[in-house]
Amino acid sequence: MTKIYECGVCGALTQERVQVCEPRVLEDKRAYCGTTPETGGMCSDMKEHLAYVCGSCGRPAEQAGLLCDPLLTGQS
Repeated sequence: MTKIYECGVCGALTQERVQVCEPRVLEDKRAYCGTTPETGGMCSDMKEHLAYVCGSCGRPAEQAGLLCDPLLTGQS
């Protein structure tokens, strides 16, 4: 099973641990989707990788499959 990492600073989600500055391992979508994302500046490494945001909670993610309601951000 692939691990999901959440950034402890900005709440961004990825499957690549090295892309977030304070990685936290999450079990699955139930651990974060539908919750309020943490506020703060977006990690500089994630800005260039983020392509999706959750339509339910606003949490940014690199992969659509990490979100329950993925929307394209216009970045890739």
